[in-house]
Amino acid sequence: MVRVKPFKAYRFNKAKAGDLSRLVTPPYDIIKGDMVDKFQSLSKYNMAWIIKNKPEAKDTPTSNQYTRARDHLNKWINDEILIHDEKESFYVYGQDFEIDGRKMLRFGFIGLIELEEFATSAPRSGIFSGVLQHEETLPKDIEDRLNLCRSAMANFGQIFVIYPDHERVIDTILERYMEHEPISDIVDGDRVRHRIWRIDNESDTRKIVELMESKYIIIADGHHRYKTALALMKEHPELESAKYRMLTFVNISNPGLAVLPTHRLVQNLEVFSKEKLLEEINKYFDIEIFGTTEEMFELMNKKFQSGDHSFGLFVNDGNFYVLTLNDLSIMNSLLSEKSKELRSLDVAILHTLILDKMLGIDKHKLEQGTMKGGGFVTYIKGIGDAVEESIKSVQKDGQAVFFMNPTRVSEVEAVSKNFECMPQKSTFFQPKVWTGFTINKLE
Repeated sequence: MVRVKPFKAYRFNKAKAGDLSRLVTPPYDIIKGDMVDKFQSLSKYNMAWIIKNKPEAKDTPTSNQYTRARDHLNKWINDEILIHDEKESFYVYGQDFEIDGRKMLRFGFIGLIELEEFATSAPRSGIFSGVLQHEETLPKDIEDRLNLCRSAMANFGQIFVIYPDHERVIDTILERYMEHEPISDIVDGDRVRHRIWRIDNESDTRKIVELMESKYIIIADGHHRYKTALALMKEHPELESAKYRMLTFVNISNPGLAVLPTHRLVQNLEVFSKEKLLEEINKYFDIEIFGTTEEMFELMNKKFQSGDHSFGLFVNDGNFYVLTLNDLSIMNSLLSEKSKELRSLDVAILHTLILDKMLGIDKHKLEQGTMKGGGFVTYIKGIGDAVEESIKSVQKDGQAVFFMNPTRVSEVEAVSKNFECMPQKSTFFQPKVWTGFTINKLE
């Protein structure tokens, strides 16, 4: 059973904190390098002072980046920079954005969920509900986020989850509140508009709680943060508030739910031959050659729309290749223990048949890859100038880049319901949910 509940969020007091657009931030894992200074320079109350407080040479076990973050939070509350809402509420979170010139609106609600372990099997009878993970996570030490939670005892960043409501019953409730003036309204540097509305009517909050009881949720973004929350709960069994975590819930059928691809840059292989790779690929794929990325992506999209399994490829020989699998049955033997739904995923085909079987990049080597570089595979989000930059990387010192079509939301749902995980970085839900609109203090 998915147990959600409204809560009294701490929110920035505009009268004392100033312009909200200078206070809220992207998720902590997006803020890297110079971005930390950039956000902290916007305001002494910017969330980066808490979620990305920098370590210092003088730090000790009792005085460090995490205790400074805690002290910021407590001071902001004492000085009424952050104020506590008076009524238990859910919060509608809407984001207006564009993808390829198409205007979109994604919305859901922010609330608390009673924590439970990830589901691994369905009940013998009745409707399944619970918490599902949809992709494998890269090895990553959760100690950093856990230390922040231990010190501040608060939820700052969101965990983004999706849930099935194909009749859009909950969305209809949320849309009623979206007709009113939002309590928060900003536009970020990527021209994404973020708006928040509060649902504090007890009848509506109770209805949402009841409707969610029969649902399941799939973690779309924030697996590590969920695992951090579970760890904190186990450390504080006496604390009722630690049994809950703040999440952003979005309906799988929400028209603004968009998934973008994440491309794969192959590098650092001791032995690599583009001629041998293309020879191996030719055994299982139909290969078409183009002179531009535009032509490559145009055919990839056509293949995607027709249900074919295709990838783009660049190996610095002046060509752009489209590879289309000619017989899906090869996956039956390579992943015989997995479901048909997982065996049919583009990312599963690429990882199993090409990266592992042809290039020798097995699961262990994949675990060394990151979004920042290093290892044998770098994961590149399909936005902005990512395509051009990945091509330049191959021309400089990389070996190959595989361009992906996006994973469908229906595929995410199907694989998750089989209690299976897709390969890491199979999905990229855009835009990210931001930090600082609501804070949940563990009282």
